[in-house]
Amino acid sequence: MMAMVGYRPALALGAALVSLACGGLPPRVVNPSQPLDEHRAVQLINEAFRDEHEHPVLGGSLPLSETRALHVDVNAQNRKYGVAYVTGQERELLGPMLPPRDPAMGDALQLVSGLGPDDNARVLVLEDGDYVFDEHGPKANEASSLTAEAKLKRDVRDFLIRAHAEKWP
Repeated sequence: MMAMVGYRPALALGAALVSLACGGLPPRVVNPSQPLDEHRAVQLINEAFRDEHEHPVLGGSLPLSETRALHVDVNAQNRKYGVAYVTGQERELLGPMLPPRDPAMGDALQLVSGLGPDDNARVLVLEDGDYVFDEHGPKANEASSLTAEAKLKRDVRDFLIRAHAEKWP
């Protein structure tokens, strides 16, 4: 009988531990992330242009088809290259006119060219989803957004270095 009494508390304790292990803490929720604001992205693009000794000017439209054009945020002055920071809404409007990203290329820069007189223009397409940060990061977004901002500026600089090395028009 004594063995039975000692066995029941151990069984109850074991069952409690199992239920605690199975229940445990609630699952972690991923902090919401957001892309860099388009206005801030354009500021960073302009900074990168100046860092690479380019004169940034307001971009225009680059025709991708007879009916659709890409809004270019920043162009190089007197050159045929620029940068477009594309938001989700712009991606929806352009649909298949923006070439899909090739997963085999990793984080390679995505370039598009225009039509007609703009067929030798080159535009770096920066998708906002590639420049996200945790909106609940340390110091009210400052520290976590720095990584996304640095990546955007690096991508623009890489594009401009290539433009200079290959002597694009």
